[in-house]
Amino acid sequence: MKNIGKILREQRVAIGLEIDDIAKKTRISSRYLCAMEEGRFQSIPRVYGKGYLKIYADLLHLELKPILAMYEKNGQDRTTSPQTA
Repeated sequence: MKNIGKILREQRVAIGLEIDDIAKKTRISSRYLCAMEEGRFQSIPRVYGKGYLKIYADLLHLELKPILAMYEKNGQDRTTSPQTA
């Protein structure tokens, strides 16, 4: 099964857009767009993660429900970190 980042990157490339193109259209920092494509959602401020993902996926004409389900299933919307002993 593909991860969210791979889906975003493949779709972006398939429609011929660069990260900078997406950044200009969405006004989302290219740093955060790259983080999403690399699956590093913890690098994005928690309050923006899901919203940025929705905007990005919508711009790429991806179906939102499956993307958001993957995001939630993988725990990328959670704020808790693993406890260490």
